[in-house]
Amino acid sequence: METREKIVQLVVDKDWTPETISSLGSGFFYHLSYPVEAIAPELLADLRANLLPPGTELEIIYRKGGDWRRVALAELDRWLDFQTFIRLEFRLMQTAPSLKAVRTNPKNGYLLRYKPDPRP
Repeated sequence: METREKIVQLVVDKDWTPETISSLGSGFFYHLSYPVEAIAPELLADLRANLLPPGTELEIIYRKGGDWRRVALAELDRWLDFQTFIRLEFRLMQTAPSLKAVRTNPKNGYLLRYKPDPRP
């Protein structure tokens, strides 16, 4: 699978983040930052090799305890590397309540990673 076909998942755990995203709604820009140790190594390498172009599909996942749910779909505008953390800037494409809530429970502990391929 090519890098541009992969979906990037951004996990958030602050209550105000999904509330803010939902109140902004589709079409607005938002950003999230992650320390490099919270980013899956494959994704970090691809970012630093400039393999994630603008338009890359993003999925924002909210986790609270054992409950993980998708709260927005977005499109990458750009990212900034501050060496100790990465900041992703993106346009919100679809948010709650119009976005179908999908529950998930990722297998690894990274907060910024590629969405696992559902195919066997």
